[in-house]
Amino acid sequence: MAGVGMVAAGAGVLCWRWGLTAVSFGFHRGLSAVLARRSDGVPRWLPESRMDLAQRRFDYSGVGNSDGNLQECTVGRWRKDVLSIIDELAEGPQILVGSSLGGWLMLHAAIARPQKVVALIGVAAAVDGLVTKFNQLPVEVKKEIEMKGVWSMPSKYNKEGVYHMQYSFIKEAEHHCLLHSPIPVNCPLRLLHGMEDDVVPWHTSIQVADRVVSTDVDVILRKHSDHRMKEKADIQLLVYSIDDLIDKLSTVVN
Repeated sequence: MAGVGMVAAGAGVLCWRWGLTAVSFGFHRGLSAVLARRSDGVPRWLPESRMDLAQRRFDYSGVGNSDGNLQECTVGRWRKDVLSIIDELAEGPQILVGSSLGGWLMLHAAIARPQKVVALIGVAAAVDGLVTKFNQLPVEVKKEIEMKGVWSMPSKYNKEGVYHMQYSFIKEAEHHCLLHSPIPVNCPLRLLHGMEDDVVPWHTSIQVADRVVSTDVDVILRKHSDHRMKEKADIQLLVYSIDDLIDKLSTVVN
């Protein structure tokens, strides 16, 4: 997987540019970041007080600069990508920031590495998103997709106006769904979501908040923000959320 970069907010679940950032802080408040690359550039949203932090940046398998065929990738494989970064590159306690699909993967990371993941921030978290969208299709449409083996999803984020998703991808993703039962995540969780999100309904963040067992959970809805939450006020909210968790948790670490 690819190399070095700065902490960035990820993009949409239907854009094939999904984001996950891991902020770690140690006994001297040294931070590092693990994130997904964005081909359209990323905002430098950390305040100057945080700009001297170490960073790491990666693409999921089959995405961006990483090796692999996207058509052969699965949610399970991307979950392994995230865990390998946490295990092999990230040092110290981790605050994961997951955008869109990254919000789904960060929960899996927190479940798998409870001793290392100490807080989560979801930005338009697409937990179970593709599976939920598929299950909402009419029965006859789902049968047709199963027969063809491909789901052609309309999307304004693609130049062709459509994404071609393998049916096998959806079936594999079903094994990683979380909203059907309590989610065993005990760390602090902050969920940020735009109410004009046309990719992942903001109600998904409410569902996640209801399902996680943690009692330290906040949901913040922005009335006029969309899925990407890339406006200045959105970025400021994300920065404040990260800063607040760092300050809160650093007292425990130190």
